[in-house]
Amino acid sequence: MKKENSSKASFWKDNSGDFGIRQIAATVAVIVIIGFIVTAIQTNIGSWVNEVWRLFIDQIENTLT
Repeated sequence: MKKENSSKASFWKDNSGDFGIRQIAATVAVIVIIGFIVTAIQTNIGSWVNEVWRLFIDQIENTLT
């Protein structure tokens, strides 16, 4: 039984790779932040487009009068 545990420990030690807990946590945090940004943009994009469109129309009307 002892030999099996040491081989499992060796497996995990040898295959840990370059990713640690901090790198994984940072990656997850970045994904969550990007998700919040995308959600905010999707929620407000309609009103932003309307505001810009209204600004252009107002500028055109002011130029013509």
